[in-house]
Amino acid sequence: MSEDCRGKEIGWDEEVEKGSEYTLLPAGDYDFTVESFERSRYEGSDKVPPCNRALLKIRIDAQEGTTVMNESLLLYDKMQWKLAEFFLSIGAEEKEGRVKMNWQMVPQSTGRATIEVRPDKNDPNKKYNHVKKFLPKPKKQFKAGEF
Repeated sequence: MSEDCRGKEIGWDEEVEKGSEYTLLPAGDYDFTVESFERSRYEGSDKVPPCNRALLKIRIDAQEGTTVMNESLLLYDKMQWKLAEFFLSIGAEEKEGRVKMNWQMVPQSTGRATIEVRPDKNDPNKKYNHVKKFLPKPKKQFKAGEF
């Protein structure tokens, strides 16, 4: 049976869990934790060529409850801005307008993002949370003599 960040395959004779309700958070800015990260391949579409893809499982713990979202980062030139936005949000450093993608720092990293509410493509009555923008992590301010 195969397992990845999207879940694991279930055998025909296994027991299954009911699971919990999806917690829909109101739009806003939230702290997040990357629960898992998986390298995969995007097969391409009319607008996007085949390319590498990072599948992220992002957890947000809020007053309303905990929600886990799947976020997909496509590794191709027109999406560099989103990749840079993500890595800056988890604390990567920007040097001369460029950000090094350090994938080893991604699992269990923390950051902040603007979350929006989107309707389901097939059923507009169903709504889901989606990362609208990853927010840069504030730089630590050091003052002489303070710890």
